[in-house]
Amino acid sequence: MLSIAARGLRYVAGAVLALAAIVVLYLAATIAGAAIPAPARASKGDGKPAQIYLLTSLLHADFAIPVDSAMRQRFAFLREGGIPIDHPNLRYLVFGWGARDFYIETKTLADIRPLPALKGVVGDASVMHVLAASDVKMDESAVELSLPPGGLDGLLGFIERSFRRDGVAARPIKDASYGMSDAFFEGVGRFHIFRPCNIWVAQGLREAGISTGAWTPTTWSLLQGISWHSAKDSPGAAR
Repeated sequence: MLSIAARGLRYVAGAVLALAAIVVLYLAATIAGAAIPAPARASKGDGKPAQIYLLTSLLHADFAIPVDSAMRQRFAFLREGGIPIDHPNLRYLVFGWGARDFYIETKTLADIRPLPALKGVVGDASVMHVLAASDVKMDESAVELSLPPGGLDGLLGFIERSFRRDGVAARPIKDASYGMSDAFFEGVGRFHIFRPCNIWVAQGLREAGISTGAWTPTTWSLLQGISWHSAKDSPGAAR
């Protein structure tokens, strides 16, 4: 008969193997999800082509969008969270979507803690993170994207709808920020392992006229899907 210690080790080994298998299957699914095309929403053809950036990291991507007078007016509600929307040096607004506890408490990978991470895996309320930036072009994580005519308006509409609103007003989260020029707001939808931030980004890109992979939960699968499927939408869409 196996001793209690031996049976314990056997169960632990089985759990580790099962977890490893789940991780492998998840990663394999991200490759398949990137390979299956998800067509872009048909462009209205209004407006001019536009350039935006994705700011990427190992686990996350944000939209960085150039600011003009129309953009300042459209996102004037961000003042409620302390975003310096009228600052003369403001050049880009950076938008991200994610799990409430994990996103607010994890500024860098070094800040990852087990409980917020677990909550993000199984499901959490979502938040929008907004950062006011003077420039993003020199950021080594920046990926430039060319949007077709009408694409920018489609993307901005998608981002607006991602803020939970009380009528016109957004819902800033008190005392939640990384620094002096960013803020968190309550978001729309729930975050979980099958709908993380990069799925939200891909949805926004399709609204902007850029085809993506059908399921792109990792940054790698998001960028790979754009590379594989967006050329027919806008030659040289991703640089």
